[in-house]
Amino acid sequence: MKKILVFVLVTVLAMGSGSAQQRDPGIRLRAEIEGLTNALNLSQEDVAKITPIVTEAQTKQIEAFSKMREEGKLDRFQMHDEITKMRAETDKKLKEVLTPEQGAKLDAHRKKQAQDKAKKMQGQ
Repeated sequence: MKKILVFVLVTVLAMGSGSAQQRDPGIRLRAEIEGLTNALNLSQEDVAKITPIVTEAQTKQIEAFSKMREEGKLDRFQMHDEITKMRAETDKKLKEVLTPEQGAKLDAHRKKQAQDKAKKMQGQ
């Protein structure tokens, strides 16, 4: 019985550390930049322009959610509204350094992300 309990505990802890890795800001940042690079067909020069924008946006998002957590105001709807607002600000800054064609691709990419998220939510 103890062996089974230890096995279950180790398995649960291993699963927890795996999901913690998914939330690593560095990994998320690289994934976001890679996704934008592929979706918008960005050059290395373009990547150099967007990286500080995406990095700043991610930092602000982490700080905002940490503050919400500390204040005990972790409301799902409030978080969604905050993400939407931050995403709009970030996209505006990105479009300032992208070509009009890349800006249109960004809009299409965001729309596809929203559709994919909606499908994922329906599947749960």
